[in-house]
Amino acid sequence: MFHKIVNVLKEVFWIKPSRKKRQPARRKTVKKTPVKKKIAPKNLKPPSSAKLKPKANRKSPAAKQPAKSVAKAIDPSLSEVGVITHYFDRIKVCVVKLTQGTVLIGDKLTILGIKTKLVQKVWSMQIESEDVKVARKGQLIGLKVDKIVAVGDKVYK
Repeated sequence: MFHKIVNVLKEVFWIKPSRKKRQPARRKTVKKTPVKKKIAPKNLKPPSSAKLKPKANRKSPAAKQPAKSVAKAIDPSLSEVGVITHYFDRIKVCVVKLTQGTVLIGDKLTILGIKTKLVQKVWSMQIESEDVKVARKGQLIGLKVDKIVAVGDKVYK
């Protein structure tokens, strides 16, 4: 009977039960099992260092070609205009640092990288969040792109 009265009083006066300070949960320690070492047979000899070639000499210098020669292979009239410094994937906009030349609305740009090969016309270009028609060397421009590009990709015109 007493408990029922106490419960009614708690509801009427909105008395909350006192909270005790919680003790932080103790972490359980996990015993680590010892790693078994592999024992090599005694009759095998380790390879001599004279027979092994260094890894650096294995690749031929022709295997790695600069991106500029790839751009020239696609179109010999292409010249590098800039480099992508940022890419915003939700709005599909890249920031391009112009290293030489100018970019106009309507120009056909080629973006080349390790995983990127994109050719598109410039439809939208901004500098400091304002639409512009011309961008010159040394400026950072925002370009709307159709596909995913990566930081470090080269931009050709």
